[in-house]
Amino acid sequence: MLAALWLALAAPPVFIQPLPESPGEPSAVALVAGRADLRRPCYHLVCEDAGWRAPNRFTRIGQPKAPGSVDPLAKVRLPVIAARHYPLYSPARRRDWRSNHGSHSRFTTSFGYEAVRTPDTQVKLEFGTGYRLQPYADYGTASEGPIARGRLELRQSIADRALLTQNLLVETGRFNTTTRQVIGLDLQLQPQWTLHSNFELRHDSAGNGGSGATDTEGSMHVRYRF
Repeated sequence: MLAALWLALAAPPVFIQPLPESPGEPSAVALVAGRADLRRPCYHLVCEDAGWRAPNRFTRIGQPKAPGSVDPLAKVRLPVIAARHYPLYSPARRRDWRSNHGSHSRFTTSFGYEAVRTPDTQVKLEFGTGYRLQPYADYGTASEGPIARGRLELRQSIADRALLTQNLLVETGRFNTTTRQVIGLDLQLQPQWTLHSNFELRHDSAGNGGSGATDTEGSMHVRYRF
């Protein structure tokens, strides 16, 4: 009796009035007992809070469009106190991926991994296997049949205005091995002017009657951005 009298005198009217979920008791008692909820109902087909549960870094936000594609991840949400006092933001990004390729020249399945990820350096590796349908297409081997492919990608910021890129592709088959290496250097001369240089090397172990053949070419041009 004393507790009910104290609640009637000290508590604001909003805590004394009953809620629709629990009409037989004050709202404060219903909230403490867990028989009522202050969350607003969601009448949309897709609720913004994903069914009243906060997403984490493993929450799926969409189904993959094709077999072997990378599943997208939800962005990490900081706690309320940390987001208020420390405005940091760090979304999650996967380091590995799977890819399938099918065309008139080959069918391959590959697995990739980002070995190095820093603000200035990125190193990616990719390995795969498959079957070649058309010889020498897409920098491939000289015969039809099973193949194995490997790729190395390097991006290195040398300075504030220079970027070095390198791509190495190797494919081996039953009779030969082909290699393609492309090295590029981009140098920003002015905010709108950029110097692009490119050097490409291609090697075929079955060229020149089996002794091997190597082709090289390079290019350099200036690009102006309006």
